[in-house]
Amino acid sequence: MLRLLTGLDCAMMSGPMGQLKRRSAPMKGQELISLAQKLARDAERHAILSASLERQADRLMVAGLRLLDRPGKQVRTTV
Repeated sequence: MLRLLTGLDCAMMSGPMGQLKRRSAPMKGQELISLAQKLARDAERHAILSASLERQADRLMVAGLRLLDRPGKQVRTTV
């Protein structure tokens, strides 16, 4: 089951409104690689969630169209 990500799950969401923590010393190479890997995982999770929401929207659209296209049923629209 997919779930929405929390700030703890996202590499960039370590502070309020997704602000990066600032360091006094520059990052080391290994830290940069680790951050890049976390960001790649976050991007993959977001892509999976987006694809799931897209499929759900498609199913809802098809269900709505089927309801509208039922023979013998008149659709009432309000303006």
